[in-house]
Amino acid sequence: MNYKISYAVSLALRYIPDIQETYFNISQAQQARGYDNSKKAKFTSRVKGIKRIVLPLIFSSIERIDTISTAMELRQFGQYKRRTWYVKKQLKKDDYVVLCLTLILLMLVVTLFFLNNSRYFNPWH
Repeated sequence: MNYKISYAVSLALRYIPDIQETYFNISQAQQARGYDNSKKAKFTSRVKGIKRIVLPLIFSSIERIDTISTAMELRQFGQYKRRTWYVKKQLKKDDYVVLCLTLILLMLVVTLFFLNNSRYFNPWH
């Protein structure tokens, strides 16, 4: 499967919750301004209410699309036939030293946690 198609589908699915949240925020803002979007309102006022929600939703979506397209262009998306991958870097000696120190510190913290009855510092006890 072409990676461009996969990426397009992935982007579309990724932004569905964002668009839903934006729709909810815009409709809440319109309700706070006193516009009634419920089914109890007249048909003409509901159509105007939909227009008040859809236009800002379209503009925010276009802004998101512009941001994503700029990022993809800067990373040269689609420049090559095959997708490029980053090379996995191997851990060096310094990385292992930091990992060991972190594990030692974690063991010390857990030991002190249980030796002090789950308390580090309590000035009133």
